[in-house]
Amino acid sequence: MTFKERLQKKVKWNITRGELLAWLSFTLFWSAFFYIVLIFSYHPQNKWPHAVSNIIDAALKIILTIPIWWLLFRKLKHQSIALRLLVHLICLAIFCTIWVYTYAKLINCLPHIVFDYGTMMWDIYVTAFFYCLEFSIFHGYNFWLHTRRQLIREQELKELAYQSEIKALKAQIEPHFLFNTLNSISASVPPSLEKTRILIAQLADTFRYALKVSERQLVPLEQELEFIKTWLTLELHRFGNRLQVEYVIEPSVLQTEVPPMILQPLVENALNHGISPLVKGGSVSIACQLRDGFVHIIVSDSGIGYEGNLDDLFVKGIGLKSTAQRIERLYNEKLQVSRNPQGLRFSFKIPAA
Repeated sequence: MTFKERLQKKVKWNITRGELLAWLSFTLFWSAFFYIVLIFSYHPQNKWPHAVSNIIDAALKIILTIPIWWLLFRKLKHQSIALRLLVHLICLAIFCTIWVYTYAKLINCLPHIVFDYGTMMWDIYVTAFFYCLEFSIFHGYNFWLHTRRQLIREQELKELAYQSEIKALKAQIEPHFLFNTLNSISASVPPSLEKTRILIAQLADTFRYALKVSERQLVPLEQELEFIKTWLTLELHRFGNRLQVEYVIEPSVLQTEVPPMILQPLVENALNHGISPLVKGGSVSIACQLRDGFVHIIVSDSGIGYEGNLDDLFVKGIGLKSTAQRIERLYNEKLQVSRNPQGLRFSFKIPAA
């Protein structure tokens, strides 16, 4: 492992070793700088008590910074900047109060040095200045990270759009050949095999939809569900009575724009890996419901489930991996997977229309 890779390794709360080292270096530099100013200003005969006092100062600031950083950048990271600034004012007062009284008690335990309560306001001012400087750097760095992640996400979306465009161009090479062939086969089927004719027509519809949406980034959820229902109709002929399908769809979500072909990999995974291995079959449920301004989409099955680490599903399956990446890059949301009493449950949410 290279030195750069070691610095980029996560320690806790998604913090890297490099970030932790930079913060500690900043705090120690500030303490050393204040010590040098103190020595050149007052020329104390015994410098060691002042050196120890600055070490205590730095240690207290490090200890007090950690819970405040956790509160503002972990617990309240999705809150408005106005609320976070209000919390900063409260935390600033707490930070300075705890620091000055704890520092005073510890300093008075050292030989040849006494904390001067007469100049306490100066110490509070310097500590408040450090707090503002420290958390200004934290906020600036956090904004830079957010902007950087956004740029990376936009670049990945552009690459995905480019790949989709290439795939669409490939799909457009003589696409009518496929439909004409299916129509010819359908026309050659005798009237006595009407069910077969219907199946061929439904198969053509699924290909036609896949070709049409390859040129679009978003489609109404209603169209996506119609495609899923047509596709599942074909699968019902394969599974027969071994498959039951349940739809729980709220009409208010049907016009919500969703990425095309976003449900098909989830349903296909439920059929092939959940229901198919069971002799008696099982059921698949597709739910689309509006809650708290988001459309919650759930695909669950009563299949055999998965005994391993659920995160491995997004590594082994290309369809699931691609679906998870699309959801994360488009909406910054995770494709969640959990275990049912029987089978698996995939869910994600997108902003409502």
